[in-house]
This record gives sequence, C-alpha cells and structure tokens, in this order.
Amino acid sequence: MFEKLTLKRGIKKYKKKIEEIEKKRIRSQAALINAILSNTTPDDTDVDYFNRYTAEIEELRSKMQELEISLRNK
Repeated sequence: MFEKLTLKRGIKKYKKKIEEIEKKRIRSQAALINAILSNTTPDDTDVDYFNRYTAEIEELRSKMQELEISLRNK
C-alpha cells in the first residue's frame, strides 16, 4: 500500500515538473515560430533552450511512464 502511495506521489511530482518546464519552453517555442513565419533564421539561444527543455520533458515523461507501469503492476 505504501508503495502505491509513493508511486502516485512520484507521478504527481513528475507531472508538475513537466508543466513547469513546458511553461519555460513556450518562450523559445514562440520565438522559433515567429522566425519561421517571418522567414528569418531563429536565434541559436532560442533553439538551444527549446532543445534542452524538450529533452528534459522527454526524460521526465519516460520516468513518469515507468512509474505508471509499476503502479499498474502493483
């Protein structure tokens, strides 16, 4: 029973962290879209931030999915 609670807390923590990082990624995403629409080259900093935040989100989602699978198997 304690394990299920721990897994649920971990999943909730990952969801919150993903939401925080997605909010940070929005600025660089908007800058990239603006560059595409205005047919200009995006700033390298914006590209780097977008890629870094996207990688973090993917990593956290992967970990969260592992916890969800563990929870289903309990």
